[in-house]
Amino acid sequence: MELRQIRSFLSIAETLHFGRTAELIHLSQPALSLQIRALEEEVGVRLFERNRRKTTLTAAGFAFRDDAAAAVSQLDQAIRRARLAADGKLGLLRIGFISTAGNEIVPYLVRRFRESSPEVVFSLRNILTTDQIQMLGAGSLDIGFLRLPIGEHLEIEVVAVHREPFVVVTPLSHKLAKRKRVALHELSGEDFVMYERGYAPGFHDLIFGMLRDAGVIPNVCQTAGQMPTLISLVDSGMGISILPASAVKHSGASVVACGIADKIAMSEIAIAVSKRFRTAVVDNFRSFALKNLRHSRKV
Repeated sequence: MELRQIRSFLSIAETLHFGRTAELIHLSQPALSLQIRALEEEVGVRLFERNRRKTTLTAAGFAFRDDAAAAVSQLDQAIRRARLAADGKLGLLRIGFISTAGNEIVPYLVRRFRESSPEVVFSLRNILTTDQIQMLGAGSLDIGFLRLPIGEHLEIEVVAVHREPFVVVTPLSHKLAKRKRVALHELSGEDFVMYERGYAPGFHDLIFGMLRDAGVIPNVCQTAGQMPTLISLVDSGMGISILPASAVKHSGASVVACGIADKIAMSEIAIAVSKRFRTAVVDNFRSFALKNLRHSRKV
């Protein structure tokens, strides 16, 4: 039994006219008649009663029509979904992100991507950079948005998609709070709250390297694994911190972000995917993200 035979049968069942159906499906009437005869032989019963004046469905034809229509509809849906999956517009995307990427970057991308691919399902989780790297390598995460630098990881592909300046974060009552820009050497002797190295070694070492180059040895009073926690610690007066500007932008804490006068590296967020565990939907989202975040890359 061929699909084209079933489609021809359903078309005739709707028009109840062989000639009209032949025109609709661009087939000669004799060829259409042969298809229906072959279908009836396969099913083992007559599906149509036909004479010179009219064509009608038999009782068997009525029964076959409903189930055949449902089967064809289900098959059409399967074909459509298979094509969507091949085009990267269907499937599950497991996305991990650091807190700062979750403020604007990830919501923006998910909202825009759903406009063209509404059947993609997202699993979104706030995950530390080191955990993202491990999960990408193990295949338990599809896409990561993490803070650079992360060192060399041959199993994942990493591309920077966002750059922003670092700022000095102080309590409102701090002596530097009224300053628009601060030189790093002015932070000598200050108490610091710092990002825990175990959660993002590259990021931690980058901050310490900046201070070292400025001749500052920070007195670290407390560490934490989330930037919102660090900002809360600054707000409480425990110390000052050096963080990406976006971390403060979305915070409701009573803190001040001062620009840094020194020539230092920008803070970067990257999109990361596994080189081994790749699907069409992952590649499609990655390409979409790179295209749509191009405007936010500040070189």
